[in-house]
Amino acid sequence: MSSYTCECFPEIVSSRVSIRLFKPDSVPDDVLLEIIKSGINAPSAGNGQQWFFIIVKDAEKRKAIHKLLLNAHRLYAEKVLRDPMPREKVDKWMKRIIQGMYLAPVYIAAYIDLRDRLYKDEFYDLEKMWAIQSISAAIENMLLTAQALGLGGVWLGVPLLMRKEFDKILQPPNNCELQAIIALGYPAEKPKKRPRKPIESVIKIL
Repeated sequence: MSSYTCECFPEIVSSRVSIRLFKPDSVPDDVLLEIIKSGINAPSAGNGQQWFFIIVKDAEKRKAIHKLLLNAHRLYAEKVLRDPMPREKVDKWMKRIIQGMYLAPVYIAAYIDLRDRLYKDEFYDLEKMWAIQSISAAIENMLLTAQALGLGGVWLGVPLLMRKEFDKILQPPNNCELQAIIALGYPAEKPKKRPRKPIESVIKIL
């Protein structure tokens, strides 16, 4: 397991990129648990910790998830985007997925868990939003820890387009709602960092 210090944390953050191609090597359980522990150490609204994670290592279930990811990405490309992708670009993207893009040695499905409610029913929508914010912080913690430990990952939101289909595979507890799937493993690619907006365009100092 790699070691890391607080001094290198800004470099971990700035060097993190989404990894979509993975080596077939399995991820050791102790590494997975360290990543999950980083997630559950994230801040949460009211310290409610309204999250639940399903770790998928089984080969057949991973294949089933990968197949659904293909369908979800096609739906995203053809139906969700304001400007749909050209057919040839969609076909090229689907071919890459069929060839192994997003096929990871482990998936972490991130659910908000509203089995234990913290707030009155009239504030349910707000409670759900706070839970989503909380699990987003947990996911970021996990991705950064994976980066620090020599792994790579990608935060996938397209499963939300096919929640029922993913739930059939993942079998979450009642009152848990899928928010993302993290594909995780050792990188088989070195993508360039995508440009960010200039900092002055996204801040206001009062």
